[in-house]
Amino acid sequence: MGISELARDLADAARSLVPTTSDAHAGDGEFVKDGAHLVETARRLLESAVFYERIKGTSWEHIGTALGKVSRQAVHERYAHAKREFQLRILHAWLRPEHAGELFTAADDLARFVADLSAWVAAHRELDEIDHGDQPITAGLAPMGTAERSALITRADSLLQATAIDARQRRELEIGLCRRTIELYEDLAAQTPGDADMLAALADARARLAELQADELGGS
Repeated sequence: MGISELARDLADAARSLVPTTSDAHAGDGEFVKDGAHLVETARRLLESAVFYERIKGTSWEHIGTALGKVSRQAVHERYAHAKREFQLRILHAWLRPEHAGELFTAADDLARFVADLSAWVAAHRELDEIDHGDQPITAGLAPMGTAERSALITRADSLLQATAIDARQRRELEIGLCRRTIELYEDLAAQTPGDADMLAALADARARLAELQADELGGS
């Protein structure tokens, strides 16, 4: 969705520069300012595209090739830090959904955000070479399955363990991760009723959550 939003902003900004009728009304430096805005938006779009490719599992080598035969080391040095910052923002938003609106589009605003993008696509349908019919902009986004959720929990745990943060924030994120783990185990337990191993894992996760919440109360 972030790529879609940036692409829309870039397209709108570029289209506004196409007509020549505004030349006489533009102040000194206005075109340079607009051009700089286009470049900055394009930079952010490219950065988001790199993050998306990495999330998909694309190697740094393939990303470097797509950037014009840039070496794996060079592309890693250019984007690794920004990618890690992006991952941390996702981690915080996913594990602390009550604060997600501070980092990304809040859940309450998501429907409006999607509707705005869908309306933009519909308004510019004549420019689209592919006929998508009346499908919404989110038509290609499939919900996460249990395997993806499990992998995301594992990655979130690894990222959390490797991140230097204060004890209070770490505990808050660990509580969020434990809740996500319980959600997954509850769904898996419902799919396989009577699975002793799954029920034991769920019980352990719930006990761990109770322990973390007790520590939180004790430390507040």
